[in-house]
Amino acid sequence: MSDEIREYEDAAADGDDGADDEHAVAERIDRAHADNPRLSAWLDEQREGFADWSRHGGGWDFDERSLDRVEALVREHVTSADDLFAREHTPLVQVACWYVGEVHNRSRGTGWRLDPDPAESHPWSRRPYVIVPFDRLDEYRDPEGIDYDARPLHHPLSSFLGLLGEGAAAGTGALRAELDDYAPGGADEERDQG
Repeated sequence: MSDEIREYEDAAADGDDGADDEHAVAERIDRAHADNPRLSAWLDEQREGFADWSRHGGGWDFDERSLDRVEALVREHVTSADDLFAREHTPLVQVACWYVGEVHNRSRGTGWRLDPDPAESHPWSRRPYVIVPFDRLDEYRDPEGIDYDARPLHHPLSSFLGLLGEGAAAGTGALRAELDDYAPGGADEERDQG
């Protein structure tokens, strides 16, 4: 939970009628994460590095099926979670993260986000992610009613961790399967039926 949401909750608990509502706070955070110099610099760096990175197999077309090739590339070059974190800031990993996010953006209409002022205590706040646009907020509900903003988001680096962990399936398709999470209620309904 961001400091801004905590401040809103504290003000509301103190009876501050002038406090912004949760929707306004969530929208302001989303806007700040969508348009900031940190994100712009990261995106520019990955776009520039893509031409060289694309030598890993060539023919990268941002099609959903190309995620299977990214998956194979990660499994081929990264041996463990420790290895992934050690190589996190290399072009191999960073451009792969960008590529995966771009496939999500182009096939499911998500957009890039990055915290403009990441918290030292929260390492994932320093990493870019993709999320459904804020104007689709009402399509997603937290079944437990805890999170106001229940839109699915994906940190590509986290997706790579899932490929490397114990019990990770040896086949392909895990990165592509994540695209199903964007159907409103899709991930929750599948879990309930599973």
